[in-house]
Amino acid sequence: MNLFRRLNTIYINTGLTLAFGLISFTLLSILLVFYFVLSPMADRGADDMGGLIHIISKSWVALPENKKAEFQVHLREQHHLLITDNTIPVTELKSTYPFIPRLEKALKHHFKQEIHIKQSAEEGSLCFWVAIPNTKQAVNIGFLHDRFGPHPPKAMFGILAAGLLLILITTLFLARRITRPIKTLSTAVNLIGSGQLSTRIPEKGPQELAILAHNFNSMVQEITQLMSNRSILFGGISHDLRTPITRMRIALELLESPDNTELITDMRSDLNEMELLIQNALEFVKGMDKHRAFKVKINKVLNELASDYARQKHIIDWQSNCNPCKVEINALRRVLCNLLDNAFRYSNNKPVNLNCTQEKNTLLIHIIDQGPGIPEDKINAVFQPFYRLDNSRNKNTGGSGLGLAIVQQLCDIHDWKIELLPGKNKGLEVKLKIPIR
Repeated sequence: MNLFRRLNTIYINTGLTLAFGLISFTLLSILLVFYFVLSPMADRGADDMGGLIHIISKSWVALPENKKAEFQVHLREQHHLLITDNTIPVTELKSTYPFIPRLEKALKHHFKQEIHIKQSAEEGSLCFWVAIPNTKQAVNIGFLHDRFGPHPPKAMFGILAAGLLLILITTLFLARRITRPIKTLSTAVNLIGSGQLSTRIPEKGPQELAILAHNFNSMVQEITQLMSNRSILFGGISHDLRTPITRMRIALELLESPDNTELITDMRSDLNEMELLIQNALEFVKGMDKHRAFKVKINKVLNELASDYARQKHIIDWQSNCNPCKVEINALRRVLCNLLDNAFRYSNNKPVNLNCTQEKNTLLIHIIDQGPGIPEDKINAVFQPFYRLDNSRNKNTGGSGLGLAIVQQLCDIHDWKIELLPGKNKGLEVKLKIPIR
């Protein structure tokens, strides 16, 4: 199945279609040439040779003995034929020769009886002999294999070989010419999807492809402008929101007294939650550029994360035997922190297991919590922005709904793979695959 998917490309399909059409045309051409050209030529050549043998046999019988030697030389030089009265040691034909049945048919026509051709070795070469029945004396006429006129098998093989070679070259050229713009467009789309909005494709080639490239570049330009406007809009909103939040914090400090301590504490908690929501929303809207990867010690990174969470009274049981490798460390920290925050939040701060292994060119990270897990029909939905399993949006039962959306965004940008699975006992298992360069 995997092999079929790899071969199921426009390039392969186009090449096979062209090859099938051209090969079919070549085979049909060979059949037509053989039936209407080569076969009639072979029949005509066999009939001419049969008539020549008939005349020569009659002339040989009529010649005096002192003229036969000269006649033999003449036949050998002019017609490449051998003739003798002597008995020739011959055997049945050991192979099939398309010309021989045609010649036997012609001999039957001229001599009015069945005549079978046999073979022998003459001067180290294959020689065919015709025994001419005669009442006066036996006449044997022979000719070498090279004496054959038309060679239909050689002609067909030559046409087929040349045709297949031309078909191969033509198919590869046409298929590549047709699929190259599509591949360029596909690559550009993947780059756009990974966040590289500066990607453009050349507006050249046939008119249809040039128009397609122009429309694609225009679309990307509009998307870039839209993303820029969205970032500016959210930046302005966050600034406008943070200003009154700051003023409210100052007012709370001024209003604080023993009588309203609990109320002020709740208001501060609400303000902190608002600040966190604004920060998460901005992180999601801005996205993350794909930065350069650096060689880091994964074990050290995980140890630092475990220490940071330990200061918050969160326990991480982690194991890792990975070698130093190149990875975009800021994105990795962000992804792991968001995943760990969710794990502790939904498991009531119970210990979380974190395991990191390395397989060839892939870094595998598993995070397993002790929470209630996620229903299978909701696994894909939790990666959507602002989606929460608790529809009441109670702040005590979940975060802003952007944590996993940010994780998914970072994974898409860096070509990482994330998967949510039910835990072996309970809870949720997060599997993160990171290609190592």
